[in-house]
Amino acid sequence: MIELWREWLYPLGFLSSIAFSSRMLLQWLTSEIKGRSVVMPAFWKLSIAGNISLAIHSFIQAQFHVCLIQTCNAVISWRNLNLMKPLPQQVTLNRTIKILMVAAFSIFAIFWLNGFFFLQDEAWFRMPSTSWHEGANLPISFGWHLIGFLGLSLFSSRFWIQWLCAEQQKTSYLSGSFWWISLIGEAICLVYFLKIRDPVNVIGPAFGLIPYIRNLMLIYKKRPTNLPSQRMMHE
Repeated sequence: MIELWREWLYPLGFLSSIAFSSRMLLQWLTSEIKGRSVVMPAFWKLSIAGNISLAIHSFIQAQFHVCLIQTCNAVISWRNLNLMKPLPQQVTLNRTIKILMVAAFSIFAIFWLNGFFFLQDEAWFRMPSTSWHEGANLPISFGWHLIGFLGLSLFSSRFWIQWLCAEQQKTSYLSGSFWWISLIGEAICLVYFLKIRDPVNVIGPAFGLIPYIRNLMLIYKKRPTNLPSQRMMHE
């Protein structure tokens, strides 16, 4: 019965694909208009929406690694949005780190409680349940899940690096390293999610391929001499 519910609820995961694709399209079009790689508040708002919806989807499908990473990314997206505000309205870095730690611990606790009280197993890494394959019965080794976790970690590390740069400069912006890591991490993730036949996690990254490349072209076409040219474009 649980697998049937997972299969029925699987399409909800496409909400995250819509949010992630929309943020990249908006950022790309805005950058083309400005003639340089920029980021706007709506980018982070759509990121939060996508992070939360994908985290919920991953919990339903019992994909711990995806759920944990998306939950942490939601906190980072929120922090970038917070850095848009005037300095007196920004929360401290220490408070942000505490929120991040609580969020990560909560995911560990939720998966443990779910497995202990409801599923009566420890299946934290499962195949998504869809109508085109038999969910967990599809033979995928743990090694593939490890590759997927490494790919997701690399892909998501772009936000950790971006966050570090944003904290140093006290503003939100996307550097060239962000786009390069996006390309490399995306390649690994695409191979993994294609292997496990999970279109929800394929559509978002695949859609970002052209914007990633285009942003790099805009950055190296006219390399800025100072940070403000890449800084947050306020609405």
